[in-house]
Amino acid sequence: VQVTVPDRLAEELEKWADYDGRPVSNLCAYLLERAVNDAKREGADWSTQQNRRTQNRSFDQ
Repeated sequence: VQVTVPDRLAEELEKWADYDGRPVSNLCAYLLERAVNDAKREGADWSTQQNRRTQNRSFDQ
């Protein structure tokens, strides 16, 4: 997985990773895993074929 982030965010992630003494990629993996777990805990379910856009057409408006 490759991710492109704004320069400002990349700088913040670099500072945070340096502070924690770990690589930026490791910090990002941790943050992504935490975000997915939080979403699941809040009821997210990606097992269906429909996504948020097909369920709610007003999403794009």
